[in-house]
Parts: sequence; C-alpha cells; structure tokens
Amino acid sequence: MGRRRDHRHGGKRATTDGFMNFTARLGLGGDNTLAAGRYQPSGGITRQRQALEEMYRTSWVVGRMVDVVAEDMLRGGIDIQAQLDPGEVDQFLRYMRRMGVQSRLTDAVKWSRLYGGSLALILLDGENPAEPLDVGRVSKDSFRGLHVLDRHQVDPSHERITDLGPMMGYPEYYSVHTEQQRAGLRLHHSRVIRFVGVELPYEVRLTENHWGASVVERAYDRILALDSATHGSANLIFKSFLRFIKVEGLRQILAAGGPAEQALTRMFEMIRRMQSNEGITLLDKNDDFGAINWTFSGIYDALQAFAEQIAGATGVPLVRLLGQSPKGFSTGESDLRTYYDTISTQQEDDLRPAYERLLPVMARSLWGKALPEGTTFEFRSLWQPSELERSQIATADAQSVAGLYSAGIITESQSLAELRDAGRVTGRFTGITDEDIEEAEARTAAPELPPDMTRTGDPQ
Repeated sequence: MGRRRDHRHGGKRATTDGFMNFTARLGLGGDNTLAAGRYQPSGGITRQRQALEEMYRTSWVVGRMVDVVAEDMLRGGIDIQAQLDPGEVDQFLRYMRRMGVQSRLTDAVKWSRLYGGSLALILLDGENPAEPLDVGRVSKDSFRGLHVLDRHQVDPSHERITDLGPMMGYPEYYSVHTEQQRAGLRLHHSRVIRFVGVELPYEVRLTENHWGASVVERAYDRILALDSATHGSANLIFKSFLRFIKVEGLRQILAAGGPAEQALTRMFEMIRRMQSNEGITLLDKNDDFGAINWTFSGIYDALQAFAEQIAGATGVPLVRLLGQSPKGFSTGESDLRTYYDTISTQQEDDLRPAYERLLPVMARSLWGKALPEGTTFEFRSLWQPSELERSQIATADAQSVAGLYSAGIITESQSLAELRDAGRVTGRFTGITDEDIEEAEARTAAPELPPDMTRTGDPQ
C-alpha cells in the first residue's frame, strides 16, 4: 500500500492506496504484525572487506555462490568466426590459453562478485598505462596478459568520462594504492576491463565509490539462517537420547554433602562403568530410570527451504550450487538449461565487451596485424551433449562437409578445417593437423598433371 499527497483545493491530505480491511485488521495500513515489517539499512556487508574474506574462506556456500557463476561464464570459451588462414583460429585460441586470459578473467569476475567490483588491467610492454589505449599502436609480442585488481586495491578518480557512450559518467582513471611495486600507478579506463558484482542505482552507486554490491549482500540473512540451522541441528544430535534417574531424597543428599554425596557420586560412577549396549543399570529399589528420545522430523525440510532461498537469491539451481541430486521425477535438466540461459545473458552483458577489447589487442601482439574485417565470436554452449548426441552431430557434420566438397563449393583444405572446427563440440576429427590442411591446400593450388602434359600445357 502506498501513500500520496492530495494538493487539490490548496490543501494537503494523506491518502492511502491498496487493499484494506479495518474490521479484520488486514492490509499494510492495518494494525497487524505484517504491517509492522520494515526494511532497514543493512550497514552494507559489501564494505566489510574482512568479513567477506572470512565468509569466502570458511563458508562453502559463499564460496560456491562466488565461484560457480564466474567459472561457468568462462568455462566454455569462445568460437571465433573470421576470414583467417587454416589453423590461425586454433593458433589464436592457443595463444589466449598460453597468456592465461581465461583464468584471469575468471578471477576478475570472482572478485567482482565477492567485493562488488574489480578490474582486469591489459598489460602491454613498453606502454604507459595512464595514456588512452590505441590498438593500432600495439606492437608485436607486447601483450603480457591481464593483471586483476579488486575494488579495494584501486581508487577511482573524480574525473569522469565525458565521451558519449556506455561508460559516460564512470571514472576516467583508477589509481593503484595497495600493490607495493605498483603503488601510485595511474590507469586509464581504456586499458582496464571493469566488472561489477550487482549493479546499483546511481545514487547508491555514488556511496559505493562507483562500484556495485557484493552478491553475498542480498543473501546474507539467508546464509546466516542456513548456517545457524545447520549448526543447531548438529547440536541436537548430542541431545537426541537423554537418560535420567530419579533419586529418592536427592535434595537432602546434596544438602548434607560429605559421605552421602560421595556415595551418590560413586553410585553413578559404577552405573557409568557397567552400562553399555549389553550392560545393566544398577539402581536402588526406590530409584527410577528413564530415557527421552528426540525425533528430527521436519529439520531436513527446514534446511532445504533455507537452501532453496539461497539458490533463488543467487539464481543458481541447487543441482549446481550445492551439488544436490534431483529428487522425484525431476532430472534437473530443465533447471540447468534455465540457469545456462541466465549465464548466457551475463556473458553477453559482461564478457562480450571484455573480449571485444581484448581480441584486437591480442591479434596485433600475435601476428602484428589487425583481425580481418567482420570478425565475430560466439560463446560456446555450456550444455554438454551425450555420447550418442555427439556421434549424431559428428555424422551430420561429416555428411554436410562431404556434400559441399563434392559440389565444388569448398576445397579439400577448407573441408578439413571445417571438420576440425566442428570437432571442438563432438571430440571427433581432432587428429586433423595444420600440416594436413596445408598439404591439401598445396594439392588444390598445384594439381597433378597427366604424364603426357608439361607444366605449360604443351604436349610432349
């Protein structure tokens, strides 16, 4: 229910909107416990760096929240579509792996999710990181990989980007202040790849020094609830079987102390020694012995409910977040497919700009030339086909390529290159080497001539 002010007739009158039942005291404007609920400022767990680090190190749930999405976003890699020579795409992808690009981007996404923000600095030998990046000036063999900095290692400048574009209004420079060997280093925004955990509205973003929020913050209370319930359940095990003895005149014995109390203590020591699974319990005729058994029904359901709320807060299904096996008639396949669609969206939003900045730089460093016009890339699907599906896909690929080759649309070398590229998904045709493709290309360029013909075409 909301409130608004009525300024008609020059006066101010508070009005209420929404469902109300004054007799039953229902509605958010009524006198009931639900209406008393409020959201209060949390104090910002995002700003408590040490607390976040302890949670990440000691809570496996927090660790999974941070790591799983980051690893899944980078796990599949990319497929590059470009007018390149046979084998150059594979060479480029091997170069990316050798420079550790995927690993460092994974780290950058992890720390952005944990702390609310991070940077991946593009390391170029011989260039000043405070100057704007000019891809055309990147020299051969100058790319040295990426250096990851979390939000607590850098200070955004007060200067803002004024150029029209998606980053307008964000910091133009970042100053490194915690790396001893890099203290005071000034980084231009074009040389860093910026990642944010949870994007915030503008006014709130200002309070976070133009960073976002940690993904832990939204699920913080649910994490506490799950951990508290788990430890509480563990403590219940020690009290699951309680035995008691009713001793006649216990108060008098304890009040008297001395030999009477010592005798009582010796009696219970004797009971402890003789009592076992097959033992007996020695008691006085007037004493009474009994046991209380506790049941744990409903505890698992409560723990499961807390876990499901965490999964909902993170957008990661239980089968992936907690490694929990699907139950009932569910196979977990639909949950994973929905989750992978979410990962695909995050890849497009966060990773595509990163790769679009990195690929031209790496091409200049590897080959000393720009990528061909129209070069594109796609993120590989995280959904892994079964062995039967792989076989069917490989058969369809082989038949398709063979048909194109027979029709003269593609050459033998192109056929081999296409089959090897398709093998990244199916695991087939991986034995095709660069040498095989080059030999096929050479045969296409210089076909064998009949024995009675010379290279000029004149008869012998």
